[in-house]
Amino acid sequence: LSNWITLNEPQCFIGLGHLSGEHAPGLKLGFDETLIVAHNVLLSHGRAVDTIRSRAKTTPRVGVAPVGVVKMPAGESKENIELARSEMFAVKNRDFWNHSWLGDPMILGHYPEDGLKLFGKDMPDFPAADMDQICRPLDFYGINLYFPEYIVEEDGRLIHCMGGGLHGADNQFTALGWPVKPEAIYWGLRFLYERYQLPMVITENGLANIDWPSMDGAVHDPQRIDFMNRYLGQVGRSLEEGIDVRGYFSWTLMDNFEWSLGYRPRFGLIHVDYPTQTRTLKDSAKWYSNVIESNGSCLGVQ
Repeated sequence: LSNWITLNEPQCFIGLGHLSGEHAPGLKLGFDETLIVAHNVLLSHGRAVDTIRSRAKTTPRVGVAPVGVVKMPAGESKENIELARSEMFAVKNRDFWNHSWLGDPMILGHYPEDGLKLFGKDMPDFPAADMDQICRPLDFYGINLYFPEYIVEEDGRLIHCMGGGLHGADNQFTALGWPVKPEAIYWGLRFLYERYQLPMVITENGLANIDWPSMDGAVHDPQRIDFMNRYLGQVGRSLEEGIDVRGYFSWTLMDNFEWSLGYRPRFGLIHVDYPTQTRTLKDSAKWYSNVIESNGSCLGVQ
C-alpha cells in the first residue's frame, strides 16, 4: 500500500458515537469526557502516522479524512467570501461538527482559541507535549462532502441556510433530503487548502438515490450521473484556480449499510440485491469509467 488515511470522519464517531449516542458504540458521555475521547483520537492519529511511516514497505502518502459542513458565500463579493470562510472554521457549538477543532491540532499544532474559550471548564488539562505527537507531517488533507450551508448576514445577524433554504424553488435534493449544491465542493477545497496548505483529496462525495433494476435488467441512475458531472466540474474550477487537488473518491463503489439508516439509502455505483448479493453496474458506473479513462475530458457530456 502507498496511500493511507489514519481516520475517516472522526467528527462522526466522536460526536455521534460518544456524545449523542446515535452511532456505535452508542455512548452518551458528558461533554468533558467526550473532549477526552477527541483528544485521544487525535493522539491515535499522530501515532498512526509515525507507525505507518516507520513500517510501510513502500514510501507512504499519509493523510486524514475529516467531515464537516462546508460554508458557502451567498455571493462572490470579498465580504461574503470572508464571512463564509470565518464561519467554516468557527467553533460556536458544544459539538464536533466543525472543521477546526480536530483539523487545527493535526495541521497547525494547537486547538482553536474560540473553541477553548467556548468549552471553558469542560476542557481537560492535557500535557503540552501531546501536541508534538498529534501534529505530525501529512501528505494530503481529505474532505468528505455531502451538504453545505450558505452564510447570509441580515440586519447584523448571521443566518445559516442549508443549501440556500430548504424550500427554495431551485433546490434539488437527494433521497435523504440533502441539497445538491455542486459549488460546495469548490468552496470546501478552497477554504481548507488556504488554511492548511496541504494537497487536497475529496475522500468522499456522492448521493443517496432511489435505484432499482429496470425491466431491461439495467439500473438507470441519471441523477447520479448529473450529480457527479456537476461536482466534478467544480473540482475542475478548483484546479484551474491553483488549488492542489490530487484525487476524487465517489461514495461509494457498491450500495452499502449505513450506520443509522441501514440498507435503505443507495449510494453505490454498483447496485446490490441484498438477499441474493447480485451486483449490477449502474449507468453511473459505466459513465464514471469513461470519465476516468478520459481523465475528465468527457465531463459536461451526459
